[in-house]
Amino acid sequence: MAGFSYSHLLLSFSLGNNSLQWWGQGSYSHMRIEHQSEKQQQNIFEIKPILRWYPRSQLQGGFAEAGAGASYLSQKDFGDIGLSTKLNFALHFALGYRFPRGHILSLRYSHFSNARTNTPNPGFDFASLNGHLSF
Repeated sequence: MAGFSYSHLLLSFSLGNNSLQWWGQGSYSHMRIEHQSEKQQQNIFEIKPILRWYPRSQLQGGFAEAGAGASYLSQKDFGDIGLSTKLNFALHFALGYRFPRGHILSLRYSHFSNARTNTPNPGFDFASLNGHLSF
C-alpha cells in the first residue's frame, strides 16, 4: 500500500490542559494484493474532517485522532470482500506522535462501508503505519 494525503488545519483551540485541532484531509491510497493467484488493485479516494486531541497544552508529543467522511473505492471486490457500492463512508482512528519540527508518525485503523444503505455491507478494514512530513 502506498498513498499521499493533504491536510489543512481548520481550527485549533484549548480546553483546560488539552489541545484540540480540526483538520480537513483529502487522500489517495493504492493497494495491491495477490488473491487466489490473481493480482488485484484498489484505489481509494477520501475526503473527511479529522479531530485530533493532545492531552497537554502543547501541540507535540502523543495524540489521538478520529475522522469520518466520504470515500470512493475503484473496485467493489478486493480479496475476499465483495462490497455493494463504490461510494462509501470512511472512518478512522489513530494514535500518533508529533515531533518538534511538525513531522508525524501514526498507527491508523481505517474502515470503509456503505452504512447499510445497500446490501451486502461487509465493510473493508485495514491498519496502516503513516508518516506525515510538514513543510
